[in-house]
Amino acid sequence: MKLQDKSIFLITFCSLIMLSGAFPLVIAAQEVNGELILHVPFEDETYVPGDWYLVQNNGNTAEILGMIEDGPDGGFAMVILTTTLPDVAMNNIQYTNETISLPEGADIYPWRVTFWIQVKTAPFTIRPIMAMSEDPWTGTSAEYTIENADEWVYVDLILDAESNLTTDPLLLIFHMGNPGDEYDENEVWFDDLKLYLLNQETGIDDWSIY
Repeated sequence: MKLQDKSIFLITFCSLIMLSGAFPLVIAAQEVNGELILHVPFEDETYVPGDWYLVQNNGNTAEILGMIEDGPDGGFAMVILTTTLPDVAMNNIQYTNETISLPEGADIYPWRVTFWIQVKTAPFTIRPIMAMSEDPWTGTSAEYTIENADEWVYVDLILDAESNLTTDPLLLIFHMGNPGDEYDENEVWFDDLKLYLLNQETGIDDWSIY
């Protein structure tokens, strides 16, 4: 087969494979299908302080400083001052929203959480959780570690499906801290939080599907 004929054959073959659906990961990964359940841009006109509260355990403390005008887009961002002791557990400081009405499929499909975050002391681990609002408080979570201080980082996480997410309302919880080595003061900045319920049984993150 001549080189020109080979090239034509390869182009035709690849086109047929793509049309037949042999490359579903690339096609599917371009967009995550899901329902936007919660969007908190942390701006004065949209933020409802009563929707959020702090949980503080075992001598670890936190204070909501409020919105400060230095977000990643030039607008406001929510700032929380944390003071943690050595050997802090991840759940000793929690920033919680308990206003999420139970959506259809909450116990079937995975969740996607995206937000911007900046910290004054790094490394720092953040763990978003979707949880029941009553005993046994079962939930699904994922962790992300911010490696550099004073830099805005965009976090995009998939939380596995959890069959016990049947309470109304549901809780969105952020555990903050580093088990074993986090201590003293830190500032945690949040902006442009979005929570999705995916309408498919698989999650898509960048160019991988699972």
